[in-house]
Amino acid sequence: MEKESTDFIPLLEDIETPIVSADSIYPVKKNKNKECKCKKARCVKKVLKTVLKVVFVAFLLFSAVASIAGYRWYRWMSREVERFTSTQANYYTPREEVPMGELEVLKDNAKLFWDSIQNGAVPQDFVLTHRQTNGFVAASDFLRTHAYAEMEDNELKLSVSLPTDGLPGGKGRFFNAYQTVKWHPETNRLTIQMDAVDVEVPIGQLIDAEFELTTMEDGKTLNLQVIKGKAFDHKIPTDFLEEHYNLLEDLYTCDCHDDDCKHARKFLEGLAGVSMEEGQVVVHADTDPKEATYYKEHEGHSWHHDHHGHHGKHGHHHGEHGHHHGGHRVLRESSPKAHGHSHHWRALHMVRRLMA
Repeated sequence: MEKESTDFIPLLEDIETPIVSADSIYPVKKNKNKECKCKKARCVKKVLKTVLKVVFVAFLLFSAVASIAGYRWYRWMSREVERFTSTQANYYTPREEVPMGELEVLKDNAKLFWDSIQNGAVPQDFVLTHRQTNGFVAASDFLRTHAYAEMEDNELKLSVSLPTDGLPGGKGRFFNAYQTVKWHPETNRLTIQMDAVDVEVPIGQLIDAEFELTTMEDGKTLNLQVIKGKAFDHKIPTDFLEEHYNLLEDLYTCDCHDDDCKHARKFLEGLAGVSMEEGQVVVHADTDPKEATYYKEHEGHSWHHDHHGHHGKHGHHHGEHGHHHGGHRVLRESSPKAHGHSHHWRALHMVRRLMA
């Protein structure tokens, strides 16, 4: 008998992994884990593509809406700027140049006045003259020749002709206006009016507002209420006027961490009054400053709906530089001999609540 050939010895791989022909009738077992991983990867790719498409479409829609809204706003703003401005400028040449050194001294005096009141001291009266006011205007690159101030008894006048090149449709145009701030001592009223000048179509008064300035029951807390008002084409709502809201409320109800508010309140408490005189404004410090206690006494109560009639006391004021007799008064009239019939009124500073 012939012996079988032993030259061919099968490898281990050949034994463990049989070679199956393409024509084999036996199915081959597949790797299910590998197939699932491939399906998950394809699903993630499809989801990411869908998300990217949605984001891209949403971005296009948002851009289109923003572009349309921006264009409409620009057109509206351009029409309003053209309505309230003119192509002609009114130039105001300062009557006298004020040296920069003098203006720096005035700034230092103002800072000293503020710091003295904060530290509990009584500073000398702070005086701002008509000349110095226009000196600051002339020192400003933007305001120079474009604004001019005048001071009279109980009245401040300001003329402006401001370039509007930075506004939509404002290139080569100017906002020309004339503003007056007037104190009426007989009614404790303060009026602010602004009229447009040299506009192509008459538009009447741009701003017409009237305020009443009094004190609360403690004779120290200021009570500033708006009586009527209009700004451009908008009137102050009647509901707000009927609330008799004190515009200075936030100064007396400061947050415990709001140092700016506390400093502003202390400054007001340290003032005796402000005189609007011919050619100057004089700010008087109180020789006996007291704390405004009305809000502490009425903490938790809705006072501004119920205290319209409690305006405190209004007295006449006599003596040099606003020194008064008796209790503290907010609105005072100086003697004709001392100030030429000028009247004192409390400083309106740091109004933190704007009209609604």
